[in-house]
Amino acid sequence: MELRTMTLVTRRLLPFLALLYLVAYIDRSNVGFAKLTMQSELGLSESAFFMGSGMFFIAYAIFEVPSNLLLERVGARRWFARIMISWGVVTVLTMLVRSETSFYIFRFLLGVTEAGFYPGVIYFLTKWYPNRHRARIFGLFIFANPVSFALGNPLLGVLSNLDGTLGLAGWQWIFLATGIPAVILGVVTLVYLPEGPEKAKWLAPDQREWIKNELDREAGPRHDKHNPLAPLKSGRVWFFVAQFLLMVLAAYGLSFWMPTIVKGFGVTDTVTGLLTSIPYICAAVALFLLPRSADRHREYYWHMGLPLAIAGIAMGMSLLVDSPAIRLALMSVAAAGILGPQAIFWSLSSQLFTGIRAASAVATINSVGNLGGWLGPLAIGYIVDATHNTSSGLWVIVVAALLGGAVVVQTRRIVTRHAVPVTPTPESNRPHASSRRESVQ
Repeated sequence: MELRTMTLVTRRLLPFLALLYLVAYIDRSNVGFAKLTMQSELGLSESAFFMGSGMFFIAYAIFEVPSNLLLERVGARRWFARIMISWGVVTVLTMLVRSETSFYIFRFLLGVTEAGFYPGVIYFLTKWYPNRHRARIFGLFIFANPVSFALGNPLLGVLSNLDGTLGLAGWQWIFLATGIPAVILGVVTLVYLPEGPEKAKWLAPDQREWIKNELDREAGPRHDKHNPLAPLKSGRVWFFVAQFLLMVLAAYGLSFWMPTIVKGFGVTDTVTGLLTSIPYICAAVALFLLPRSADRHREYYWHMGLPLAIAGIAMGMSLLVDSPAIRLALMSVAAAGILGPQAIFWSLSSQLFTGIRAASAVATINSVGNLGGWLGPLAIGYIVDATHNTSSGLWVIVVAALLGGAVVVQTRRIVTRHAVPVTPTPESNRPHASSRRESVQ
């Protein structure tokens, strides 16, 4: 029953949700490629450009928790569709930017419209999968993150080369072409996505009942449904926030600056797109392997901390070498170490709370943590403006990755010391029945 049910749910949900996330990630990070022609045309400094890019994350942080709470009330299908259609429209309209101020406004609006999508999907998946399946499932979903770069960067490079075609600049083609798919998929979401297992007509009645019973057993008594903001008072939540903020800071610092770094190798925009896909192919492999290894060994914190430490070391080494090939190889290791642990992170953090408080906890972690997507590129931009040296700013990524690994280790000590309980799994359902209880390592 379990294998058959989980396989069916995965086949019906994961490809579609991953496609939505792929489009979302391209739409929030396309500004890194737009920078190649947009910055000079609008006359923006490095710090001004990344201040504008970061307005997305400020809006995201403000509206994330309210968006996730509305998702619980409105329903995932309608709320995801609203998010996608509105962010697609804003992305297309960004091609109308003509000044620093209008750039700030459109990036802020993109954050407002997209707020709640990623944590909403994470929360939505917790309504389908018991705890023991989540690290692998989150890994498959977040797999769309590096894939969006691996597939999207070559496309963005081609779009950038359309500079002047039909009277549009290359950056305008980027926003036009990447916004339209979100609108189309938003309409499809209304038709395709079920609200939850109880509404999934493609599940047999006994399968729907099995999912309900498993999740009810793991949740235990539901004392939290009338206090959705309780997670904001939890110290454990804020340790996860700090952890995620540093991971995001490093990830977006790398993704926003990667096209500029590779363009500095002396290649065309199209070749830049192809070369910048390589680190994210490596990150996709890490996202596939790390969660499986963590589940197999029942050890999660070191599967996050060690890759982050290795990423920091590799990124630091990349700044000390001159060879483009070696530098790209080291950045590939860094990308794998920064993005690979994210599925494990969400598997752990999603177990902190149940019910509507889970929506609030996940949204809090994601919204505040995503401020790293603004702080990282902005800090790098200020340093580059001050030193006129790109490499000096990229040390921010090194520090964030190393510090992130240290925070993971500290979080492990705190969580294990205060014994965060994980609901035991019946012997018949455990992958390793010899274990007397399932615990977070």
